[in-house]
Amino acid sequence: MLSFTVLTAVAAPLEIAKVDTGMILPGRFMRRHRRPGHDYSAAFLHDLRYDDGGHPRPEFVLNMPAYRDAKILVTAADFGCGSSREGAAFAVMDFGLRALVGPSFGEIFQVNCLQNGIPVIILAEPAIHTIQEQLRQRPSAEMTIDLPQQTLLGPDGTRWPFDISPLRKERLLRGLDDIDVTLELRDAIENFEAARLAGVPWLPSARRA
Repeated sequence: MLSFTVLTAVAAPLEIAKVDTGMILPGRFMRRHRRPGHDYSAAFLHDLRYDDGGHPRPEFVLNMPAYRDAKILVTAADFGCGSSREGAAFAVMDFGLRALVGPSFGEIFQVNCLQNGIPVIILAEPAIHTIQEQLRQRPSAEMTIDLPQQTLLGPDGTRWPFDISPLRKERLLRGLDDIDVTLELRDAIENFEAARLAGVPWLPSARRA
């Protein structure tokens, strides 16, 4: 996955609470095989971004010209609640967002985002309301997320500290998911399998497979 260190980018305010994973990635799009050139970018928040005729809703924040290049989404409470579909995190990533900031997130959705290189930053609700108001007043304003320093620089220059698990922080900085972490132990795993096979050759072994 992509590593994440410091990001300065346009931020967009999404002031809708309890946007669940079924809204982030509507179930009908999950039948599509996700591959290069055919991702979930068009499906992300589809029913909020488009009307019943498939036309973009001009009043929706991500359809507004000032926010179309946003890489940071500042959400309301409980973004990503609901089902555990990992495709919701894929949709966030495919749309081009590199970080989410909000007062609370669905727990499984948050983990899925982190596993795909998307920091999910939690700030107190009053801080989020302040940042969203600044983004409304200054469309196309940028924010900076400094993961090594664990700070978020708001549109007005206010610096907000945030907490993150040291384990998750290290993996984001290095661009490692669970598979990458396992592969770092490849030599130890292969040595263990070789010793096990030599000691108990009658038992099933991954090396034989």
